[in-house]
Amino acid sequence: MNDTQIRNVNIGLLDRPVPPVRGHFGKEEMARLVASIKEHGLLVPLMVRKRNDRFEIVDGDRRLKAAWEAGEREIPVVVRTLNDKQTHIQRMLANKDREDTDPVSEAKYIAQTITDKVITINEWCEKMGRSSSWVSDRLEIASMPEYMQDALTTKTIALGVCMQLNQIIDDNTKERYFFDALRSGMTVHAATVSRMSVNEAIEAIQSRGDEVTENNVPEIQTIPKARCAYNGEIMPITSMRMVRVGIDNHQKWQTQLAQSPDDT
Repeated sequence: MNDTQIRNVNIGLLDRPVPPVRGHFGKEEMARLVASIKEHGLLVPLMVRKRNDRFEIVDGDRRLKAAWEAGEREIPVVVRTLNDKQTHIQRMLANKDREDTDPVSEAKYIAQTITDKVITINEWCEKMGRSSSWVSDRLEIASMPEYMQDALTTKTIALGVCMQLNQIIDDNTKERYFFDALRSGMTVHAATVSRMSVNEAIEAIQSRGDEVTENNVPEIQTIPKARCAYNGEIMPITSMRMVRVGIDNHQKWQTQLAQSPDDT
């Protein structure tokens, strides 16, 4: 990582990493960054490495996109001399502690480097300070069905729930139960119990030579929902809490309760 240079580069000479460590950028996050660049310019240079007569982004993929949208056509970069292994590790370290890291993009990135035999599982563990089980989990995420990956990217389901449901051994059952969990909500504990009971039932059905159908496997343990008697919002019961109703609100609460007695 010697021979560090700082220079301004035409934005058209910069290439995104393939695959990207962060494949999804939040709209609000991007809008704030674009507005900041328009007002102050790009304050933090991108880290790049030279690739023939072009430059490859090492760290700063989001800033590159924002700078383009802000109308910048020449931006500051730090040019570093890095081989492939150093580049991959530097990218992951730069994204390691970011709260908005997309686990799917991260997983696909790690899986690609291992498949290409650029970095081994043990090297990822050592350089990232992670356990082998963490890397193994990322490889599982990279191989998940696309519908699961989409839900993880948009943060509409917990990673722990996906990890459990992905272990359901029948693909059709896995997909059906996943979307039940997505609609109704699910805890990791419930996903674990469901996965175990569902797989046990599937193995029994398959051992008899029968077809696995919607009617011969147990129901998944989703989180029941209810309508709040005070504001009418339908929400998982795990996110509700009991409160003492004051005298001033008692009549309003009784009126709403009478309108939806079956939902409370």
